[in-house]
Amino acid sequence: MAALGIAGMAAYSNQAAAISPATLPTLTAGAVATVESASGNPAASSVAATNTAPNRAWSDYGTNLNYGWTHTAGFQIFQVGNEADIAAGTRFNVTVDLQAKSGVVTYKKTGGVVTGPTSVAPMNYPAFSIWTSGSDPLVTGKANNGYGHSWNQVRGGYGDGGTADDPCGQGGDCALGSNGWLGTGSVGNILDGHDGWIGYANAGYSFTNGDGDKIQGLYAGASNPQNLGEYGGGASDPLNGTALYNYNQNSPYVGSGEAVLSLGEAILNLTGLKAGYYLIGYAGACPDNNANGQGCEFGAGNAYKLTISNNGVTTVPVPGAVWLFGSAVAGFLGIRRGKSRVA
Repeated sequence: MAALGIAGMAAYSNQAAAISPATLPTLTAGAVATVESASGNPAASSVAATNTAPNRAWSDYGTNLNYGWTHTAGFQIFQVGNEADIAAGTRFNVTVDLQAKSGVVTYKKTGGVVTGPTSVAPMNYPAFSIWTSGSDPLVTGKANNGYGHSWNQVRGGYGDGGTADDPCGQGGDCALGSNGWLGTGSVGNILDGHDGWIGYANAGYSFTNGDGDKIQGLYAGASNPQNLGEYGGGASDPLNGTALYNYNQNSPYVGSGEAVLSLGEAILNLTGLKAGYYLIGYAGACPDNNANGQGCEFGAGNAYKLTISNNGVTTVPVPGAVWLFGSAVAGFLGIRRGKSRVA
C-alpha cells in the first residue's frame, strides 16, 4: 500500500490541480459563515445536489488508504478579522463545526428527462484540517497549482523537512513532504514548515496517514464524555477520544484548539486565533477502509453542513489573585524602603 501511495503521489506532481476554493464572508467578531449541501432542483438547468464531498475523502487518497484525497474534498478559504485586525495582530476565539446533513436529494437529467429524487447520504464521520497563509491572502485558480490530490492532515505547507516522524512525501522530495503543493508565493501561499498547519478534528477513528503521522480520532472514546450515548463501545486504538487538543502547539497563529465530538459533529474550538487568512479542507473519514467496523465503506456519504463562528476577541485578563499578590509585594517593598529611609 505504501509503495502504491508514493507512486500515486509522485504521478500527481505533473498533473494540474483543479481546486479553486470559494471564499467565505469575512469573519469579524460575532460573524458566522455557513456552507452546506443543498438538494437539487428538478426545474433548474442543473438538477444535481450542490456542495457535496465524496465518501472518505479526508482519510483516503483514491485507492490508497489514509493519505487524503483533497482533489475532491471540500475546500473553503476564510478570513478571520478585517484588514485592521490583521495589521494589529488581533486574536479571536473561533469555533469550526462540521456535521452530517440528512434530507438532501439529487436528480439526474438524461436527454432532457429528469429522474429522481435520489437521497444523498449524510457525510460519514465528518473531519477537517485547517492551514494558514498568515497575513498574506491565499493564491488560487492558476494552472498547475491550487490544492492537489493528497495532503498530510497534521503538517504545514512543506512538512518538517523529512524528519523521522515525517518521511519524504510527494515525489519522494524531503524538502516538500506530502503538502509541498500547498506552496508559497505563486502556488497556494500556505506558510512553510509546521507554522502552516493550525489544527483538525476527526469524528472517525484514529489512524496513521501516508507520512507516518498519527491522526487522532474522536470516535467512541470512553474518556471523552461527549461521545458517550452517541457511540458507545470503541476500537482497540488507545488514542481514540483521548487527545482532545488537536492543534499545532508550536504555531504562532493559534493559542489553543480543543477538538470535541458531539452527536457525530466534528468540532474544533480555537482560542487566540490570529487575524489572517485560512484554508479548511473537509470530508468524511473512513480509515483503513472500515477496518474498525464503523460501517463507513458503503454509500456516498457526502451531505454536510459547515459552520465557522467568530466568537469575539480573545481576552486574557490578569487573574485577581495575581494582581493582589503583586500589589502586596509592591506594598511590602514600599514599607521596607520607608523603614530603610527612617533608619
